[in-house]
Amino acid sequence: MNTSLANTSTPVIKENATVCYQPRFYVDRSEVDTIVQVELPGVSKENLKLTVENKELILEGTVATVRPESWNALHRESRDRIYQLRLRLGDQVDQSAISADMVDGVLTLTFPKMESAKPRKIKVK
Repeated sequence: MNTSLANTSTPVIKENATVCYQPRFYVDRSEVDTIVQVELPGVSKENLKLTVENKELILEGTVATVRPESWNALHRESRDRIYQLRLRLGDQVDQSAISADMVDGVLTLTFPKMESAKPRKIKVK
């Protein structure tokens, strides 16, 4: 599986001073699947959106500070965040069997390989 990486050293500023970040992620490949763990601190399951489109998995997660409407901040130490990540899926990935699990701010994505792409033993007659 190839990944499309953005430059994480310079965040992209969105409207209302919301900063867009690429989260850290780790890839572990085996003969039967690829597992990707994505660090999403502060993102809840409700604020996480995953879509597969044109052989690409698109992840978007948001962390927003809840504050009263009449409140005007004079100083903020942290900003609202949007995490975005795009992962290109290889031809061997079974897109219908992709699974996701979120525990303690870490999203685990499992990309199983298609049966035709898995190694198999051939019996000699």
